[in-house]
Amino acid sequence: MVTGFDYLSKDKALQEHWLRRFVAIVIDWLVIWIPFMVFFSVLSIAWFSFMFIGIPGAAFFLYCAFFEYVIGGTVGKMLMRLKVVALSGKLDIAQALLRNISKIFWPLLLLDWIIGMAIDTQDPRQKWSDQLAKTSVMLY
Repeated sequence: MVTGFDYLSKDKALQEHWLRRFVAIVIDWLVIWIPFMVFFSVLSIAWFSFMFIGIPGAAFFLYCAFFEYVIGGTVGKMLMRLKVVALSGKLDIAQALLRNISKIFWPLLLLDWIIGMAIDTQDPRQKWSDQLAKTSVMLY
């Protein structure tokens, strides 16, 4: 059984791909996090209550799903020259929602990446939810 980790250890292009994806998600998180931070600071709402509401995670999920469905990628993906594609046909909203569901809570996203790389796969660029949604992230 060959896993994504096996490919990742030997393939420099694949390593660069996953590095681009990581940088893209950091950029995207900042796109969501900074406005929330400013908004809640202006309103003087305690960060403690803000963190447990889950609003940033839900906003991040919706942001990613919406932009990937509409234009094929988020701000971070566009800056990193990455695009989300369906493996067959055009990306639909259900695929965009499914592939981004793990972005609601960051430990789920980490688990999504690990499971995706640990499973015997034909496309080592896919996280687990990409495999379920039949999508992939490509360099353009």
